[in-house]
Amino acid sequence: MENISPKTITDPEIGDLYLARLELEREKLIAAGHHALAAAATASPLHPTNAAGMFAYMDGVKGLRAENLGGNWEIFSEEGVEGIRNDVLKLRVLFVNVNQACRKADPRARSRKGAGSERVACGDMFEAAGIDLPISVVKFHGDHKTYYLMVDQFGAMELSLPVVKNGQFLRCIDRVFLIEGGDLDAVDFGINEPTNDPDLDIVVSRK
Repeated sequence: MENISPKTITDPEIGDLYLARLELEREKLIAAGHHALAAAATASPLHPTNAAGMFAYMDGVKGLRAENLGGNWEIFSEEGVEGIRNDVLKLRVLFVNVNQACRKADPRARSRKGAGSERVACGDMFEAAGIDLPISVVKFHGDHKTYYLMVDQFGAMELSLPVVKNGQFLRCIDRVFLIEGGDLDAVDFGINEPTNDPDLDIVVSRK
């Protein structure tokens, strides 16, 4: 069991050291996010209302793989959840569209996360060390840690380690700010979009 002190890293030099320990690079993660933003921008008024979010998700996953595969990083695909994995460091990285990134408040996913995401992200593997909030130390007793590359509609991006519970990010344990948005035109990911997380629970009933 590992004790983790939650932290938010905004300083680029400290953030790069943190990423290096994960065998990741800031520039490659940002490039992956740009794959997603470019794809979202291709959605037209003739597309379904959730098209931009779907395009961003699909090319966000593609970007993660295109920019980061190699070394110990391989394709991850399990329970309908897609991303990359590093079995040496026991890490995974997934992609998600969020309402905001690199802000004081923790990001929230633009769509509800499926049961597969919750299982993969080990939502039940984090425990509070004590009962006082805010939690200063949490305990992790899972196998792999699952990080998310979080991208908002303004181009802000962060790499964060969230607790996924009941379809939402309960809170982020670690956050590394990658790039602040604002230099790009906002991309509308869709307001009332259904889940763009493909790990949907499919129920098959006998006739």
